[in-house]
Amino acid sequence: SSSSSSSNSSDGGNSDEDDDVEFWPSGQRKREKKNSNQKQKQKTDKLVYVATPQRLDQNTSGLLVVGTKKSFASYFAKLLRTKTSGQLQSGGSSQSSCGVHKSYRCLVCVTPETTSSMASEVERLQKFQAEGTIIKHFLEPSIRAPKRFVGRVPDEAENPESWAECLLKIANITNVCTVVGNDPSEALATDLWGEFGKPDDCVGILELEIELLTGRTHQIRGQMAALGFPLVGDVQYGGAVPNTSSEYMKNCRGRAEGFLDSETLALQCATLEFLDPDASNDSEKVQRSDRWLSFHLDGAFWTPFVNRYHAESESLSGAAMTFEGVASKRDPNEQQTSPSSDDQLLPPLVQLSPGSHKYIVIRATAVANADEELWFVRSASPEECGGPYHANVAQDLLDRLQSLGYSTTVMGGGRIDFMVNDEVSHAHVFGFSYGFGKGDHQKVATIIEENSDIIATFDMSDGLY
Repeated sequence: SSSSSSSNSSDGGNSDEDDDVEFWPSGQRKREKKNSNQKQKQKTDKLVYVATPQRLDQNTSGLLVVGTKKSFASYFAKLLRTKTSGQLQSGGSSQSSCGVHKSYRCLVCVTPETTSSMASEVERLQKFQAEGTIIKHFLEPSIRAPKRFVGRVPDEAENPESWAECLLKIANITNVCTVVGNDPSEALATDLWGEFGKPDDCVGILELEIELLTGRTHQIRGQMAALGFPLVGDVQYGGAVPNTSSEYMKNCRGRAEGFLDSETLALQCATLEFLDPDASNDSEKVQRSDRWLSFHLDGAFWTPFVNRYHAESESLSGAAMTFEGVASKRDPNEQQTSPSSDDQLLPPLVQLSPGSHKYIVIRATAVANADEELWFVRSASPEECGGPYHANVAQDLLDRLQSLGYSTTVMGGGRIDFMVNDEVSHAHVFGFSYGFGKGDHQKVATIIEENSDIIATFDMSDGLY
């Protein structure tokens, strides 16, 4: 019986029943007729009831409810059936009238398009959070994966009502972490994806807290990918590059998509709350109480990686900074060599405006001393510099330096995507200038880090003139 098999496996197979087994040369064994004591034991032993009224998608980690009584499994399943309507009535808040609440923690890739920037992409998510937006997509009916999530049901859909509505909210967003451009960023990328799994267009990651108002297969993965933010490690939806090397595929024993079985997905059920049930007079039934049970995970498998990134970034930059318009490490009381008698008039070497704006890099040499060379980096919005061109960004600085006795050359330009964070501010250098040519983005990133408390990264893309 199943009961006796469970007992045998638990004690290593050394049961009394083995004495009544005749082994045959083929390796099979013949069981003798059980005695009356064994029959009685089979009738009295009870199977243990275990059910999972809640489920998690494959490769999702975190909290999971397991019921050991049918009454509780039925009770919890009923809570889940009323979850969507209850959370919609309460605006998606925790401890709603439905009696159950879950939230998920995930890491998403920041992959700006040619018409956007890292700052604008993050701001888009921050706006969803600030406004409490319920993000809606529709799921195409299909048993295949990856699933198709769209903002509206296509006009040509044969059966529009079969497309399931998917609703979620972004409850919290952490500061962005970069994954390109410096040692802490490169180390974080390796921790999360290994040596080659990071998508080429991913420049940063964000940790989000998400509340599901509906429960669909792959919902968080599909909806975030449809928004342009695939989950870190998610091969199927664009958050990782599949490992198709011959050695890896050999380990997959020939399965064409074996890498999908072992992908490390940055998605966790982090918070679970529900009303504790009370047993009624009928032991097979339970009813709601007014007591909430709350369970929460403080971190995920990626938390140590992100913590190490922040620690190394702070060490790299010297200290966390608060941006006040001009970011410079130079001591204003420090004596500087300058052809001008008014040393305090020398502009700061680095001056960036928050957001994604055009930048220029200028090399300045003293007319009276050609060995004295300074490099200046500026980014500014059109409103700040008086126009939409790189020349507008450069003009005031050029005039200022020339009035102080410097010979100046604009060495190129592009864009700087500057984000101000409470912990560590970050600038990403990229793009090009029609008038001055592409700047040396690596050198510009170095200038920023050496002369400010900003973490700087770069890539050589030509996006966003």
